[in-house]
Amino acid sequence: MPSKKLKTPLRPDRYYHIYNRGNNKEKIFYHSGDYFSFLAKYKEYVAPYVRTYSFCLIPNHFHLLIKTGYEFESAQMSIPNQLRKLFICHAQRINSMQRRTGGLFTKSYQRIEIKEEAYLTQVVNYIHKNPVKHGVERNFEKYIYSSYKIILSDSETLLARDEVLDWFGGKQAFIDFHYNDLTDPKTFGLLNLEENEIKT
Repeated sequence: MPSKKLKTPLRPDRYYHIYNRGNNKEKIFYHSGDYFSFLAKYKEYVAPYVRTYSFCLIPNHFHLLIKTGYEFESAQMSIPNQLRKLFICHAQRINSMQRRTGGLFTKSYQRIEIKEEAYLTQVVNYIHKNPVKHGVERNFEKYIYSSYKIILSDSETLLARDEVLDWFGGKQAFIDFHYNDLTDPKTFGLLNLEENEIKT
């Protein structure tokens, strides 16, 4: 079960579901270049400090599943600072291209610690189903701004692909889990943790 605290402090060697939305529910991604730029800056600023398991970016918010490293508290640049750099950089891009001013994201990104490893498969599934939950895409497997296709591919990636597949019991089990879970993505029971924070 995840922690119920939505603003849990980041600690070393822990799993976290991290997400945030646009200020006033506005878009944070407008065009394909915005998505790819965010991922490129994530690779530059955040990926070296964490293990990344899954992600999904939709027009007005994003989701990440990560594990913090053992040494980040003693590192010169901590993970919270690296995340802040990512958000500032992305906000500057969007404000410039959309000729807008002010904060792009809500003030504080949300982070939920996942305390039971057995729960990780459900979080991955939830993240990949998010485009369906919010009416962005009818078929989650076709959505290009998530980690689902990358995990199934053989392409080079910074995702901890093998670890994710091991959680499910292999590639076919990964696919079956996503397809056999008939939970309505718009409800998602206990996983509907960001409902009060993120709405399309």
